Amino acid sequence: MHQAGRGLQVLSIPAGHVYTAAVRPEDVTYLPDPDIDGHWWPHPALGAGWWEQLPEEELPDLVHLHFGFDHLSPAQTVAFTQALRRRGVPLVVTVHDLDNPHLVDQQEHHEKVRLLVDAAAAHLTLTGKAARRLPAGTEVIPHPRVVTDPPPGTGRGEAVGVFLKSLRSNVIADPVFYRILGRAVYRALGRPLRIHLHENSAAANIIHALGKDQAAGHLELWVHSPMADPTLHAAVAACRTVLLPYQRGSHSGWLEMCRDLGVTVAVPDCGMYEGQADDPRGVEKCRTGDPLDAARALITLYERGPVPYAGDRVEQLRQIRAAHRGLYRKVVGR
Repeated sequence: MHQAGRGLQVLSIPAGHVYTAAVRPEDVTYLPDPDIDGHWWPHPALGAGWWEQLPEEELPDLVHLHFGFDHLSPAQTVAFTQALRRRGVPLVVTVHDLDNPHLVDQQEHHEKVRLLVDAAAAHLTLTGKAARRLPAGTEVIPHPRVVTDPPPGTGRGEAVGVFLKSLRSNVIADPVFYRILGRAVYRALGRPLRIHLHENSAAANIIHALGKDQAAGHLELWVHSPMADPTLHAAVAACRTVLLPYQRGSHSGWLEMCRDLGVTVAVPDCGMYEGQADDPRGVEKCRTGDPLDAARALITLYERGPVPYAGDRVEQLRQIRAAHRGLYRKVVGR
């Protein structure tokens, strides 16, 4: 139960993530993330036993769950929600991933999302398209800005890029996809497809397989260590348009970063990515896993030219924080 005169104490799972830190209202305190070998996951508060041992005076006003529950089974998810109910702590859930980008079989993930939403005092998501797949009453609060200090030259990039990073399981890793894509882009625009890859064993297959295309000028393979944010933002800003190379998922902070930098994005039709767009001209949808359709989308965007972010990101962030503040107060007041 909320204590009068005390600012709201929220257990956000997680608290220190760039997204959750951004949306936190200034007059709300997030309880600190645990340090588990340098990480916050798996968060111990997702275990029913953690709540049974927590003293009454240490109870938060509410729990806001964003992500990090992948390790739970459906039964453990129920146990978590029941433990919160027994302690009188309301649950708020933001559904970032209707489909978990790191899983091929979505059945268990869908079940856990349903259980969490059913148990929640309030549930949110990031786009209207996602809300239409969730129960009535789902509130939509958009993703906030990612880039607060754009690098010089933002909005004047000329490259056509794709950032594969460390080739996580939701990223298309088939070299044939990029060979076909790169050749189609080069034929239409006379520009190589710039492929960014982290320097690790996962990238070795693509680097070897695409060597001839790089020699022919169809592709540029940029292999590097993970970039600090300023370096990453400069690399993205050097592009006029980029491909989001996902084969499943729902929403994307990467897309938001690109749009902060005025870069247009070819997005797959597997998620709600198109619905995140600040300006419909800033994205072009393509069939997931189809290299020729991805090339068509990139070519269309490139020829369309630069599309600056439409709207006021500072005002949007103020509204996002105000929406979270209002929601928290409403939930605690029940």
